[in-house]
This record gives sequence, C-alpha cells and structure tokens, in this order.
Amino acid sequence: MEQHSKFRSVMDEPGQFDFYLVPGLSLEEQRERKLRAVLIGAGNVAFHLAPALERVGICWVQVLSRNAENAGALAARLRSKPAWGGLEVLEKDGLDMSAQLYFLAVRDEAVPALASCLREQAALPQDRILVHVSGALPLEVLKPDSGPCGVLYFLQTFSKSAPCPDFSRIPVCIEASDSPTLECLERLARSLSGKVRVLDSRQRSFLHLGGVFACNYVNFMYTVAYDLFREQGIDFSLLAPLMEETLRKAEANPPFAVQTGPAARGDAAVLARQEALLASSETGRAYLEVYRLLAKAVQERAGKKI
Repeated sequence: MEQHSKFRSVMDEPGQFDFYLVPGLSLEEQRERKLRAVLIGAGNVAFHLAPALERVGICWVQVLSRNAENAGALAARLRSKPAWGGLEVLEKDGLDMSAQLYFLAVRDEAVPALASCLREQAALPQDRILVHVSGALPLEVLKPDSGPCGVLYFLQTFSKSAPCPDFSRIPVCIEASDSPTLECLERLARSLSGKVRVLDSRQRSFLHLGGVFACNYVNFMYTVAYDLFREQGIDFSLLAPLMEETLRKAEANPPFAVQTGPAARGDAAVLARQEALLASSETGRAYLEVYRLLAKAVQERAGKKI
C-alpha cells in the first residue's frame, strides 16, 4: 500500500483504526502500535468521547483537566490507564510528548489560550496534531500556522449522568488545516460514525446555531411547560406522545409545513386567552413575553397578521 503521509491510515475492518505511525515500519509492526493521544478536559463531552475513541483504537497516554480529580476519575474509566493531572503540569514540562493527537475538550473560551500554551510554552513538536471538539469555534483558534490541527465536532448533547450515546448515529463534522490531517480525522470519525461531513468553520457555526435552536431552546420550552404543569399539579409525562409526534413530523417534512397551533392559524381569541392565563399565573408571568415573541415570530413566518 502506498504511503504518502506520516499519518496515513488504513481501516482493516469497521470499528478498528490502524495507523502508519513511523515510516519504514512494516504494517504488521505498526499494527502492534496504537494511535497515542492526550486528552485535555474531563467534562461532559470528554466523559463520553474518551471511551468511545478508545474502543476504536486510540490509546490515551495522558488526561489533564483544570480539576485534577476530574481528570483522575476519567482516567480510571479508560482501559489505557493513562497518566492524569491538573493543567499545572503544562508549566512543569509534564506534557506527554509521545502522542500524535492532542484533544482539547474544554470550554470554548479556554481553547485559544490553551492552544497557544501547548504550541509555545509547552513546546509541542510541530508535527503533532491539535484537535478541538467545539461547534462554535473556528479552526483558526488552534493557530494552523504553528502546526497541523483540526476539528472533530459531534452534533449531540452530552451529560455525564446520561447513558453512553450510540456514536454510530451521531453526525461528526470535521475540518483540518491540511489534507493529511483531514484524512486522519476523517478515518477516525468514520470508525465511530456513519454520518461524517466535512464542513468549514462558517458552516459548522451555523450547524451549531441550528443545534441551539433545535435542542437547547426546545428544551427550555419543555422547561416552561414543566414549570406551568408543576404549579397546576399536572403530570408532565402527559406531553410525551405530543413531543414524540412533533419530532416525527419534523423529521419527515419541512418543519413549518406541519406547524400547527393558534399562532399558525391566526386564532386571535385563543392567543388572547392564553396570554391572560400566563398573566394570571405566578409562574406564567415570567414567560409571558417569551410567549408573545414566539407567537409573533410564527405569525410572521406564516404570513398571518392579527
């Protein structure tokens, strides 16, 4: 097999990821090796991503976090049994330099400074790949001029308290500073998911924005209903069939084509009664302006004027 990149990779079977790590080694010798990686971050994304990547062949050699105890707890869940510690190790020449990939799974606002720290203060070799997992941050925050870098963004909501998600169904969006790095990340992504897309930073930002509307804000609407029901002694689970049917229709059709409700049909009487209900409720008053803004947006989208 032709070798045209230091990080050239082959997938021998689904779910297994092998790499040409060192030029000159035979395929058999290199199969004995795992792709070595360092994980910085131990939050919700890292909690689920680290075991998933380990299952497809990543060997974690180090886990670091602002909170060292969180890093230790995550490291204990991994078969690789990586070293772990707080971010202060970066200031003490404690970064493991043997890895090929360095994942930054931290808060968005921490990524630029952390990338600079790794490339400059920690003197990470220029051939090492930096990867962030954010949907909202551009590739440029990783300073592509300083070495290869990329993005591996999973379009999913993650919580430590939730069961491990089925990564094969999660869309993965990738971007990279150069072709060899893109190939590396694409093959890694495809070892996890059947839905891999190459998107540039602007496209990925819009994808993330869509996720905020379709997930974060929708969940807040559930919260509004939950709060109102709790005040009135109504079981929130009564909404489950309605929520499921709404999602089913939105998946099968352009969402607004199946939009229902008083705002979409221009029912001024119902809208007025519901505003009055909210105004009469201690809980509802906090959400009255939200209701009005949403009703107005739906009416404008539907071309209704009330």
